[in-house]
Amino acid sequence: MEEPDGKALRDDALAGGERGKRAFERLWRAWWPRLCWFASTWRGLPAAEREDAVADALVRAYGSLGAYDPSRPLAPWLYRIAARRFSDAARAASRHSTLALDPAGDEASWDPPSGEDHARELETRDLADRCRAAMARLPGADRRIAWLRFRDGLDASAIGRALGLPAGTVRWRLHLIRKTVGTAVGVDDEA
Repeated sequence: MEEPDGKALRDDALAGGERGKRAFERLWRAWWPRLCWFASTWRGLPAAEREDAVADALVRAYGSLGAYDPSRPLAPWLYRIAARRFSDAARAASRHSTLALDPAGDEASWDPPSGEDHARELETRDLADRCRAAMARLPGADRRIAWLRFRDGLDASAIGRALGLPAGTVRWRLHLIRKTVGTAVGVDDEA
């Protein structure tokens, strides 16, 4: 689903009534899956608490739409709200629990491919597995940067606004992330 227009979302939310209800539904439908993925990058945020943290972030974002500047992109603004909420939830979980689960993530289907593409499919799966493992070993901040860049397609300045970092720092971290993951999976990035 495509991202809702920030200005229209803000205007509808501020109008209240049925327009406000539809604005909340649009926000929820567009952002629930993205923020669930984003929450999975937080170490220390137990899987059992992720959906609650995502729901809370969406409710907070909706309640804060009056402060949203529609001349700026919606994604970094919303990711910043979510990042703060997820960090708070992870801190709270560490104070109240001695066990923080870190799920293995999505599992690929292991049904064997048919036809002559079998070897290529196995190589692709192996590379994807090695890449996932290398990404899982990255520090939390780097995993979030990588996720926002490679999964959600945000540029360095939008990632910086979302995470409260200078754009130059984000670009440098992306360079190091590419190098680290490339080395870990055995891909030469110097070409």
